[in-house]
Amino acid sequence: MTDRVALNVLVIEDDADARANLRDLLELEGHRVELAASAAEALARSDWETLDLVILDRQLPDGRAEQLLPRLHARAPAAAVIIVTGYSDLQGAIAALREGASDYILKPLHFDALRASLLRVAERRALTRAKERSETALRQLLEAAECVILIAREDGELLYISPFGERLTGYELEAVRGRNCVELLGAAGSRQLLVEPFEATARGRPVQGFECPIVCRDGSVRTMLWNARRLPDHEGAPALMMVGQDITGLKLAQERAVQAERLAAIGQMVTGLAHESRNALQRSQACLEMLALKVRDCPGALDLIARLQAAQDHLNHLFEDVRGYAAPVRLIRSTIRVDESWREAWAQLEAMRRTRPGRLIERVEGVDLVCRADAFRLAQVFRNLFENALAAGRPPVTVVVEASEAVLDGQAAVQVVVSDDGPGFDRAIRERLFEPFFTTKTKGTGLGLPIARRIVEAHGGTMEVADRESPGAAFVITLPREAP
Repeated sequence: MTDRVALNVLVIEDDADARANLRDLLELEGHRVELAASAAEALARSDWETLDLVILDRQLPDGRAEQLLPRLHARAPAAAVIIVTGYSDLQGAIAALREGASDYILKPLHFDALRASLLRVAERRALTRAKERSETALRQLLEAAECVILIAREDGELLYISPFGERLTGYELEAVRGRNCVELLGAAGSRQLLVEPFEATARGRPVQGFECPIVCRDGSVRTMLWNARRLPDHEGAPALMMVGQDITGLKLAQERAVQAERLAAIGQMVTGLAHESRNALQRSQACLEMLALKVRDCPGALDLIARLQAAQDHLNHLFEDVRGYAAPVRLIRSTIRVDESWREAWAQLEAMRRTRPGRLIERVEGVDLVCRADAFRLAQVFRNLFENALAAGRPPVTVVVEASEAVLDGQAAVQVVVSDDGPGFDRAIRERLFEPFFTTKTKGTGLGLPIARRIVEAHGGTMEVADRESPGAAFVITLPREAP
């Protein structure tokens, strides 16, 4: 039987001749055979896990097959059981099959009938082992795959989430099994997108390349690219399997690439317009000053001229913001005290503080604030933060600057936290504050904070918005003491 599966067989038969005949027939077919003359002898064994088949005499001196079958299945759940008997009663056969017997054969044994039964057992065993290998391979694949794999019922009930999915989302399978996966993972405003794969696959149409965000346990949002397919039978009922690739980083990289191209175009445009624009602004400013002299006795005209000059100053400010962001950051380093830069920035806002009163509180006791940096550029960073705080808060605004020793990339650094008592930012806004052209103001280019971060990063430092709820916003600046 070289082309068949060899089985490990236990024969439980009280008749010695019948035992010997069965052993000879089975070994002739290539199976491995062990013998027991009674139920007690068989039940005393300890190697049940090795058995593929038990051939059991229905009527033994110490027990009947119907009584022994549950005990045999408990010891060897994977083994098939064939009942052999000299009694042809129908009720006995039915009782044995109800207790889990694989077959019921009458004595005297017919070799062809026994061979056919053995073949069926061997085929089932081969299929079971193939299924186990397949399930093991699938389980290993699911556990190793660097993607989110979800299996859910058609009504959304979550049945499975892969280990990578657990790590990415922060949800452990045992804690969320049975939850509705759309309600659990669907992002606000886009949950309907997560419903679409269920609807599509229910109509028999697989889903490929479907982009939909999910919300993780910590509230962060990940952009996922999904493939979905209907499983006709998963644990006894239809289900949906969704395989998702986290493309959040890719999307950000694409957005940065598009932004870089846009900024490069702006830089080229600004370079060409810079000279003529400055000349035009200077000429218009000179003309406005001359006009003001001629109509100095006309308050209404002077008011209009002042408004024109303010609009021109605003235009010049916008132009300088765009030019400053597009241009490379060039530093003139020297040994400075960081507190001198933020005090200079606060002093520069004296005019603004006449209409938007505020106070500056410093908490820097015992901190060495000396580092190698560009004092002018750092003042530009602090001026932006102070100006935003004064504009956003309710006067009188309190701005607090705290300094501490820090380590950045293994090097000594100074950390400065600038906070205020204004309205602060929600999570969605915090995630976009450093995007060029994003602004919460009614006026402005949205380049102030991106420029400030570029300046800090040019120093080899970092600038982040603190992850805290309102009231108040806080920015954390970490600067290396020495030039990188």
